[in-house]
Amino acid sequence: MSPSGTPCVILLAGPTASGKTALAVELAHRLGARADGDHPARTLPLGGKPPVGAEIISADSMQIYRGCPIGTAQPSPEELRGVPCHLVGCIEPDQPWSVADWLRAARSLIDEIHARGRAALIAGGTGLYFKAFTGGLFDAEGAGRHPELRRRLEAFWEADGGAALRRRLEEVDPDAARRIYRNDRVRTVRALEVFDVTGRPMSVWQAEGRARHRPVPAYRFVLSPPRRELYRRIDARVEEMMRKDLAEEVRELARRGAREDWPAMRALGYATMLRLLRGELTRDQAVEETQRLSRRYAKQQLVLLRKWPGAVWLDGGADIAKIAADVEILLEFPPPTGF
Repeated sequence: MSPSGTPCVILLAGPTASGKTALAVELAHRLGARADGDHPARTLPLGGKPPVGAEIISADSMQIYRGCPIGTAQPSPEELRGVPCHLVGCIEPDQPWSVADWLRAARSLIDEIHARGRAALIAGGTGLYFKAFTGGLFDAEGAGRHPELRRRLEAFWEADGGAALRRRLEEVDPDAARRIYRNDRVRTVRALEVFDVTGRPMSVWQAEGRARHRPVPAYRFVLSPPRRELYRRIDARVEEMMRKDLAEEVRELARRGAREDWPAMRALGYATMLRLLRGELTRDQAVEETQRLSRRYAKQQLVLLRKWPGAVWLDGGADIAKIAADVEILLEFPPPTGF
């Protein structure tokens, strides 16, 4: 338990294909084994006594959608090995899902998991979720949202690859422009949407949200394999997705009426599979494009996570069991505070 008496949370972030799920499952089993007496008893500040295992909360903005298990790499029952995993495959692919939605759901789940005497282990690759959890969030529901305006801004982005919108963001909200990756369409459009609707920069709203935020004690870890190894895993994962018939998964979504503007269709590779199904790409071209987009996304994830204060970076190239054992030792110390 933290000095404030608040149960702690374990946060495990990392780029796509870095091994986060495998590490989370291994760690959950080790915590359960410790509680059963298979490991020496240690004090873990998660609520007065060692937790009886752990439950995983997904921090992946695409794994939330039903009907998308292959393209979003949703963990299978075999991968989870009996460990409960929440916020995976639980909303329809045409439904929006925001950072604020995830934050509310995660906080509720954490309370339920701690009430069961277990550790809450949040694992995923959506860096904005982790930053919101530890640093606060401007929740711009209502006045800060305007779907029609957002569609117009997205059309402007498509017209010139975002050049005009980026110039405008630099004018109206230079702080946001410095933080948002130049090719990040979603966050650029969101920042301009907030400014146009509220008349105030997103960065100002966010600063006020951070000032009101009451931090939850949390251990912060980033799993990061060496770059060459990470890219090898990404390429292999895309090949495996194709063997599992990712194209058929997207075809089935299209049969259900999926359009390219559905939230789930923003998942990496889905737009590429639509082009494959229309005959605009060969299979090899689709694989190569999906691999390239996935590697670029991993690089963006790492850029964002490097700005996450208080995180311990783990060598993702090591054996998963060894990494989990190292994390167990780190859990004996108090989590970072003041971030």
